[in-house]
Amino acid sequence: MSLNKAEVVGAYIKLRDRRAQRKAEYEAADAEDKEKQDKIEAYLLKEFNESGIDSIKTEFGTAYKSSRLSITTADKEAFFMNWVVPNQAWEFLDIKPNKTAVQQYKSVHEDIPPGLNWSETLEVKIRRS
Repeated sequence: MSLNKAEVVGAYIKLRDRRAQRKAEYEAADAEDKEKQDKIEAYLLKEFNESGIDSIKTEFGTAYKSSRLSITTADKEAFFMNWVVPNQAWEFLDIKPNKTAVQQYKSVHEDIPPGLNWSETLEVKIRRS
């Protein structure tokens, strides 16, 4: 028994569209809830700061202040060449292979640099016509 390929592709697109619609509805509702949570967090932070406290415990749960740290690179040259290298501060770096550079290397040398793994999978994609 052979499946009609056009019907299979059509069914796939119909399912993808239905999932996208559901996802959009969920994300819209979730965005409203997230906005309300953000307002509550801002209110509590203001109250904490004005009261000089770091947390409150209630019968529903505990709200508390927490610090989140984010460090990003503003100027790679200044950080790497002007600070890491002269100070030999290698512990300030995370090293990972650059996928584009490895792909280019492999296309020229028909191999990848030592110490790396290469994994590639094939998958079926369907686009609307």
